[in-house]
Amino acid sequence: MTQIRSPIKVTLEKRGQMTIRPSDYVATGGEGSIYRASGTVIKLYTDQRKIAKMTGKIEMLSRIKHPYIVAPHGVVYSHTKEVIGIHMPYVDGEPLPRIFTNDFRAREKFTDTDAAQFALKMREAVQFAHAHNALLVDSNELNWLASLGGAKGPEPRVIDVDSWSIGAWPATVIMQTIRDHHTKGFTQLTDWFAWGIVTFQIFTGIHPYKGTINGFKPGDLEGRMKANASVFSPKIKLNRAVRDFSRIGKPLLEWYAAVFQKGERSIPPSPLAQTPIAQAAVVKHIIATPAGNLIFDKLYGNGNDPALRIWPCGVILLRSGNLFDITSKRIIGMLISPYGEVIATPNGWLVADWIDGKITFSHTHKAGGETKTLLLPLIGRHIVRYENRVFIVTAGGLTEVIYRDLGRPVISAGNTWGVMLNSTRWFDGIGVQDAMGASFLIMPSGKTALLQIRVRELDGLKPITAKAENGFVAIIAADNHGTYHKLEILTREHDSTYRTWTGITDNPELTMTMLPKGVGVTIIDDGELTIFVPATQATTKVREPRMTTDITLAHIGDKTAYLNRGEVWTITMKNKS
Repeated sequence: MTQIRSPIKVTLEKRGQMTIRPSDYVATGGEGSIYRASGTVIKLYTDQRKIAKMTGKIEMLSRIKHPYIVAPHGVVYSHTKEVIGIHMPYVDGEPLPRIFTNDFRAREKFTDTDAAQFALKMREAVQFAHAHNALLVDSNELNWLASLGGAKGPEPRVIDVDSWSIGAWPATVIMQTIRDHHTKGFTQLTDWFAWGIVTFQIFTGIHPYKGTINGFKPGDLEGRMKANASVFSPKIKLNRAVRDFSRIGKPLLEWYAAVFQKGERSIPPSPLAQTPIAQAAVVKHIIATPAGNLIFDKLYGNGNDPALRIWPCGVILLRSGNLFDITSKRIIGMLISPYGEVIATPNGWLVADWIDGKITFSHTHKAGGETKTLLLPLIGRHIVRYENRVFIVTAGGLTEVIYRDLGRPVISAGNTWGVMLNSTRWFDGIGVQDAMGASFLIMPSGKTALLQIRVRELDGLKPITAKAENGFVAIIAADNHGTYHKLEILTREHDSTYRTWTGITDNPELTMTMLPKGVGVTIIDDGELTIFVPATQATTKVREPRMTTDITLAHIGDKTAYLNRGEVWTITMKNKS
């Protein structure tokens, strides 16, 4: 048993009876399918013979009680008393690779200090498992979640605990990205090697055996790991999206270098406070190209209150939480949550925010600057924005919020589209839905439409980051081997057909924007701005040292914008006459 087609009654060990419905489905993995109901996660195994032999293992794992470890609480029985799965508490969290990326870290205000504390908590979880004679073995980045926004700060959650090695039950599966090729079998030190691989990516954004180095073909991860040819090699080439290694405390940095470059194996020291990196100033400039001049204009710069985010309506979020309108050069409101959104209205701006666990709305009038709180009787789970449209994820699906001026600002619920809530993950302007193993894009389109597009190229992949703008989608997803795949998808309004381009990338960083006129801008390599038109596949590359992979691309109206070290710039092209 794995995927169910109709409601079934099961018995949860130590809990009692429960009904599982197809609508409770979350995802399908290598060993079975996951369902979520009443705050509980149920994993139904594909091979019932395997789980039937693991009842003793589940009992031992259930005794491991730690806030960062999502251990099974017991087995699940069918109505015929057969063991068919396990159950555990539901925990909310983001896939860990999301905090590898600069854009997500900026949005969440995830600092270098947070990274050190997060790695320290992961270290505590590994130590606790070892103290209970368990080995994590396959503790790759996809088996960790990042719980954000809690009172205690960012916290890790290690999942897939039923695959651990404990007692008479060995572990046999491990992702190649964390395999220790210098040790036979699995030990506590191989767990620490895996911890090092994953936490290094939290600090820097890159796997310690990626980047470019002479003598190794791109993607030869195993060869690099066997040869200890890490990012600490003298002639390694890394792009600018990789964060500076000096952000890592010296004792831990020295441990990383010894483990990855010299093959040493030991228990890591505690992560220490980070050292801030001095940043060089950027000045206004014009770049000549064969097609004309690229003009870089600085719109905002304040070192005491740097910008963190840009919306297409021309509003930017500052570190203080203030919302600043680029055109009028004034504060137009405040955002409390990193998950809030802003859109333009005919006479001002509509802000959707999370306050005290509830979605709230406010409108600021453009002329008078008056801000009013607006009411909408919807209980929401998530805010989704696509260009200048805003939606709320509710128990009924995806509901659009409609703004009207009736002498006073008024909002109401517009169309609602059905969505499999448990198995849909929301990103920037798009949702990715796992419908019993089949992947769909849930994507607003144009001014009124919403598309649900079956994308077979995503099947079997786990989306890490995604962005949809003006009919174009970019997705980075990981496979079961830890390889990152980049998918670019061009859609058409009111049409579920699409064109796609796929490739392999070193990290989950996504640096692109798509203008309303169908022209895209991206940075793939440091020092090179790529301008492309998906409809015609025309591409222009402009050499510019300031265009590096650590900046955030966006657009304000029809202009390309970018965020660099808290400053906001636009890029426009003046064609040759």
